[in-house]
Amino acid sequence: MLIKLLKDYADFKVGEICDTANDADGQKLIDDGIAEKHVIAEKHVIVEKYIDNTEEIVKEVKKAVAEEIKAVKIPAQPKNEDGIKSIYPTVGHFFKGIMGDQPKERLLNYYKASGLSAGVDSDGGYAIPAEFSTALLTALNQQSVLAPKCMNFPINSYIELPYVNLTTQATSWTGGVTVYKNGEGVATTASKAALGRAALKLKKMSAAVYATEELIADSPIALGSFLQTMVATELALTKDEDIVNGTGVSEALGLVGAPCTIDVAKESGQAAATIEFANVLKMWKRLSPMSMSRAVWLISQFAVDQIMTMSQVVGTGGAPVMVINGTTKLPETILGAPIIWSPHCQTLGTSGDIILADLSQYITATKAGSDVETQTSIHVKFLEGETAFRFTTRFDGQPWWSSAITPKHGTAGTSDVSPFVTLATRS
Repeated sequence: MLIKLLKDYADFKVGEICDTANDADGQKLIDDGIAEKHVIAEKHVIVEKYIDNTEEIVKEVKKAVAEEIKAVKIPAQPKNEDGIKSIYPTVGHFFKGIMGDQPKERLLNYYKASGLSAGVDSDGGYAIPAEFSTALLTALNQQSVLAPKCMNFPINSYIELPYVNLTTQATSWTGGVTVYKNGEGVATTASKAALGRAALKLKKMSAAVYATEELIADSPIALGSFLQTMVATELALTKDEDIVNGTGVSEALGLVGAPCTIDVAKESGQAAATIEFANVLKMWKRLSPMSMSRAVWLISQFAVDQIMTMSQVVGTGGAPVMVINGTTKLPETILGAPIIWSPHCQTLGTSGDIILADLSQYITATKAGSDVETQTSIHVKFLEGETAFRFTTRFDGQPWWSSAITPKHGTAGTSDVSPFVTLATRS
């Protein structure tokens, strides 16, 4: 409902035109004598929508400024996380408030940065309020493809997770506990599992976004959509990139090159930058049996032609290897495992262009609770009239396996299995 304020309300002034979250909220403000109903041409209403690139945002803001409309969505009784009347009904208004339209003391009274690392600097450093931080993290998870498939542990800073340090099944299926088939009256020899520890320590991950003075001043809602979309997308893609390609130095340890990942050799005489059916079969053969029902294929989109045309020779003809499910919503599959066309895979012909992975065996750590902090600066792009917003979160990850496993009836090196299998470079 469009209303016109008759009194100052929250962060809004007398005379401002607002669009309430719903008709009930608008009617309550009218009944309380705070506002009156305002009728305005439908084409002038700013519609809150998901915008996925900067050009569209700038276009929408310029349109709103040209029409001189100041319609914003406000709740009937805005509250912050403590149940106190909030000074910021939307995340866009919060970011605008950081830039100086609210006294610093008032801002800090409501939204205090916590911890020694989140102190307020000369440009303004603030922890995003819980409700806004949750919305940002939700958007981040929606953008991410790989991270949600991993086993995540919310932690404060550091954690050591035990795992069975299993390298061979020659004497024990489980890595230490041994079953003896002793006769009557013969004592059983004690055994114990060999345990290791996987250490995860949160590592800082930051994203910086620029916003123009016009965007900040004229449209808090567009500002909020802009920042949430850009930040969520960048952080999500960076996390997924680290899960696949991280070095383990100041970032997560990725699948490619990890100690437990098996890199299957190419075929003799195989042409450069190709993927053959024999490669796929040998990768599947080296996958841990317990991972076969959960594994997915991560494949570079530049290998589409290789995968789509791959066939298995049957008699004098051939049968396609990849299953395409047409108009159904079921994923494309190879040997029953879904395909994820991933931008994080390496160039076609390079190890990491096709990966067979059971992501449930990859562990990640994120900050417990809402862990997003923001800092701002007008100095970085002062001459251009842009403000820099920097968002910081923390993340770590690594495979839960320390090495591949030699099966009980296999040969070390040539028949080891793992939840993660790649194809060696073909050059």
